[in-house]
Amino acid sequence: MKGLPVYRKNLNLEILSKIMNSVAVKYDCSIKYSSSDEAVHFHGDTDCKRHIAEDTIALFNDK
Repeated sequence: MKGLPVYRKNLNLEILSKIMNSVAVKYDCSIKYSSSDEAVHFHGDTDCKRHIAEDTIALFNDK
């Protein structure tokens, strides 16, 4: 008897990329998740990456 293959998909990276993309719009940049290679792709000024990451983290911090 053959086993039943279980395909587990982790969508956390896709959800995080959508949140980060919402922040990136402020910096005229974009962040997109690619399901084909399961990676996040950044488009824009590389100097803004840090600001986008900090702003995204700030959304999750309790104030």
